[in-house]
Order: sequence, then C-alpha cells, then structure tokens
Amino acid sequence: MKSFNCVVFVVYVFISFVQPKNVFGLPSFNANVSTAIPNIVSRHDWQARPATGHELLKVTPTPYVVVHHGGIQQYCHDEKSCSKIVRSYQNHHMSDNGWEDIGYNFIIGEDGNVYEGRGWKFTGAHAPGYNNRSIGICIIGDFTHRLPNEAALKTLNTLIDYGVSKGSISYNYHVVGHRQVRQTELRPNIIPRAEWGAARASSVRNLAKDPAPFVVIHHSDSDSCTTRAICQARVRSFQNHHMNNKGWGDIGYNFLVGEDGNIYEGRGWGKQGAHSKSYNSKSIGICMIGNFNHHNPNAAAVKAAQDLIEYGVSLGKIEENYTLLGHRQTTQTDCPGDSLYQLIQTWPHWSSNQ
Repeated sequence: MKSFNCVVFVVYVFISFVQPKNVFGLPSFNANVSTAIPNIVSRHDWQARPATGHELLKVTPTPYVVVHHGGIQQYCHDEKSCSKIVRSYQNHHMSDNGWEDIGYNFIIGEDGNVYEGRGWKFTGAHAPGYNNRSIGICIIGDFTHRLPNEAALKTLNTLIDYGVSKGSISYNYHVVGHRQVRQTELRPNIIPRAEWGAARASSVRNLAKDPAPFVVIHHSDSDSCTTRAICQARVRSFQNHHMNNKGWGDIGYNFLVGEDGNIYEGRGWGKQGAHSKSYNSKSIGICMIGNFNHHNPNAAAVKAAQDLIEYGVSLGKIEENYTLLGHRQTTQTDCPGDSLYQLIQTWPHWSSNQ
C-alpha cells in the first residue's frame, strides 16, 4: 500500500494558494471576524478503534500545521464512504505500522467534513520532528495531479481558523506541506538480501522493543567499497564470518552501508541483531563498511546512513525520539573508529548517555 504520509507537488501548490501568508510565517487569522465552526465527525461517529495510547502535545498552541494527502486513489463525497476510508487509514497505521492510533490529528474529505483523528490535544504520527508541535491534517485522496475540490479546500481553511480561535493553533502559525519537513518521495536505496546473495538465516528473533529506541553505529574495520559488486562481496564475507566462524544465526547487523551509497539489508527492521550485546534486543545496528579510525566515510555513505535512520522513523521502525550511539559506548571496543565516532556526535539524537 502506498504511504499515506506523502505530500506531493500539487498539494504543496495548493497550500501556497490557500494560505499564502502562513507559508512565510505570517498570520492570516482575523480575530475581529466571527470564526466558522467546521462540521467535525467524531471518532464515535466514524467508528474509530480505541487508541492504545496517547501523548499530549508538548507545544500548545502549536506553531505548525502540516498538511498531507492520503496518497492513494480513494476519494469520497459523502460521510459514509469517507468514514470507511478513514477507518482503513487507522487500520493501516495501527495494524501494519504498529502505531497507537491513526497518525493524523484530523482528516478532511471532499464531502466537506472533518473527521476527528487524534484531535487537538494529542501528538500525531505524521511528520517526525514536528509531531509534538504541530497539527497534522490529511486530505483524503491522491492529489499528485489535481487539487482537492472546493469543499475540501474551504474546510481546510475553516478548520485551521477554528483551531486558532480556540487556542489550539498559534496565531502566528506556519502551514507546511509534509515534503517540506521530510523528503517523502525519496527513499534510500536498500539492496535486499536476495540481491546481494545472502545465505539463509538459521535463527533470528524479533526485537523486544519495536520500534527500536536505539540506533547503534559500527564500522566493519575492513577495506571499504565504492561499487555495488565489491560491496556485495564484502557483505557476503561478513555474513560467512558471522555464521560460520562465530556461530551466529545470521549476519550481525540490521543494515550495512557502502561508500557506493547503497544500503545492504542485513537482519532488517524489527529483528534482533548480534552487534552490541546489551542493545541487540532494542536497537537497529548499522555498519559502515570500511575502517574509519582516521577518516570519515564519504558523503554518499554518510547520506545513506542518515537517510536510512530517517526512513526507519517514518516507517515506525525506529522511535521518533531514538537515541544514537556509537558501538564503543555500549562495550569495550574502538568501533566505529575514532573519526566516525567524532562524526556521529554531530548527528541528530546522538547522546553521551548510554
């Protein structure tokens, strides 16, 4: 199923058209004008599943409104069909992504109704980095090639103005498209196990904590690689060593990154690695192929690793507030090399605390 979370060019354009001042951070709300109240269909009325948990927004009123589209070609023009689609969004987010609830705060249909998601008070799961300081609004449908209808656009404006009037959205709010806070159209290039010639794993357990609260960075302490063929050979050799010499059930890492800019699937998402004993059950282990004691990985490898982490967050496989560690922080080792260790201390979420 295509991601529900991406916002494409047409939606970005309509944000600029509908709320031009707010794109530049200026208020469009007029406190002297009576604010219309949109028709909000309650969770009860669209037959929502009970949420498994909630976290209050950290910043209220919120300074941001993040606009999404559904990303699939399902449209609706009446409450019954819109409610059905909203339920499908919630089922996908909870059952497939493992989230506590539907990701959005509100959903808008081309019937002109607003459908209550997480509402005004609770943190959404729609834009990592912005979830706890924004209201996430999704318009049902795929708006890659056309705008939502007039009813949906009008409701979007009305809902935002209503949020300002009730103190849930800041008077000086910013409206942004999801692609402005995340490059939703760009996914890292992950080479699956079958393509690099992986041996079949003999035993791998699921993570005890999923999404993973930790990301642990390693280096392979080997020669690096700048072509896919050589990187694949390196990864196969690592797997052979881990399984045949160490007796592990598979290659130790969840993912490996080459200086060819590719990511090589190891144990993958949601699986315990064998890379950092006390963190295997609660982390994603990423190995940078090469020895990085005296120099950093090249720009392609650094970008791939950072993109992989962000992608994991967007999939719900890494906690939004994850902690980034170097291998040496978890055990007595020089890994991930002096230079790489200094580098990752500049990355988001690195912590000196274990």
